[in-house]
Amino acid sequence: MQDSTELLLIRHAESAPSRDIPEADWPLSPTGVQQAQQLAAALQRWKIDAVFASPYARAKATVEPFTQAVGLSVHVIADLRERRLTEGRRDDWLTLLWQAWADFNFALPHCESSYDCQQRMRHCLEQLAANHRGQTLAVCSHGNAIALYLNSIDNTFGFEAWAAMKNPDIFRVTYNAGRPFWHKSFTLNGAAE
Repeated sequence: MQDSTELLLIRHAESAPSRDIPEADWPLSPTGVQQAQQLAAALQRWKIDAVFASPYARAKATVEPFTQAVGLSVHVIADLRERRLTEGRRDDWLTLLWQAWADFNFALPHCESSYDCQQRMRHCLEQLAANHRGQTLAVCSHGNAIALYLNSIDNTFGFEAWAAMKNPDIFRVTYNAGRPFWHKSFTLNGAAE
């Protein structure tokens, strides 16, 4: 349909976490750099009109090989950032994440609940779809943020589905008349799951 908007939601490629660097600045790992190159080739199966990314370094670096290959720019949107689960690194982050999926209102002080992250992502992606009707957009964000958004479309997409996500999986969502429909996800090699 002419007014429908295709969103290709991309989980960033593998990063190289470090206690010495703020999370937003984590670079891609050597494997992640390779994944970003492979993603650039995989994305060429779609006619992508614009590319958007989280302000985090790993999200921008994931889509830059593609944008450089096809002559597009990466548009950074703050609301595509990862969900703030904790302040600083914690060894119990996975337990906290499970708790946040079990209780969408749970949040540590100065952090973001699942509900708040989900609403932020939903509003951001609805705005992108409304502002780019009839286009196909590549949108690079983070696993937890994307998973919470997909949960708003399909409530069976929960903690286990998040845990099964790989870097850099692609999730195809079509907005038609302002309503999202999640088609399927794609692995890096382009196979549908």
